[in-house]
Amino acid sequence: MSAQDKMLNVASRLGLTTLKDMQGTTRMVYDTITTAATNFTFFKGAAQRAFPLTNIGANGNQFQVNEALLVEKIGFFVPFAANGIGYDGLGGTSVKFDLIIGNKTVLKDVSCEFGGEQAFYNDGALGSSVIDLEGVGILIPPQIEYSLVAKTYSTTTRTAVTTRLGVYLFGTGALLNFNTTI
Repeated sequence: MSAQDKMLNVASRLGLTTLKDMQGTTRMVYDTITTAATNFTFFKGAAQRAFPLTNIGANGNQFQVNEALLVEKIGFFVPFAANGIGYDGLGGTSVKFDLIIGNKTVLKDVSCEFGGEQAFYNDGALGSSVIDLEGVGILIPPQIEYSLVAKTYSTTTRTAVTTRLGVYLFGTGALLNFNTTI
C-alpha cells in the first residue's frame, strides 16, 4: 500500500471524505527546544516560538481543515546554540519518545540512538538520528492536536542527559486545494 493509499484509507475511516480532493505534497514539521533539559514536549506551544526554532504557524500543533501528514520519518537533532541555528545528530545521546495524536499515544517508548538498536531503520551514519516508518506511516489528521514527548539519556550509561533537542516529522501530506481560481 502506498503512502497516499494509506492516507486516503485512514481518512475515509475517519469520515474525511474530501481529503482525496486535496493537493498532495511532501511535508515536514519541526520544533526545537533550546533550553537544556532531560524532558521535552514538542509541538505544544510551538506557535509561540519563531523561525528558525519551529515552522509551526499560528494554528499551533494541528493542521487546518483538509490538511494532513502521514508521518514516514521522525528525526532528532541537537541545536548548537540557544538561538537554534546550527545542529548536529544525537552523537552519544539516546532519545526515548512517545508520539501523541489527539488523546491517543500512537508510538510509545520508542528509542532512537546513534548506531543503536531500535524497532525501525536507522542508517547508522555519523550523527544519524532518524527513524524510518516507511511502509507503516502514522496519519495526523486535520484539526487534531499532536505532540511528541521525549526524554534524553546517555547511550553508554543510560542515565539522564541534559541537552537541547529538536525533532522533525516528515512524510506525505495533503494541503488545502480549492480546485478553482480565487
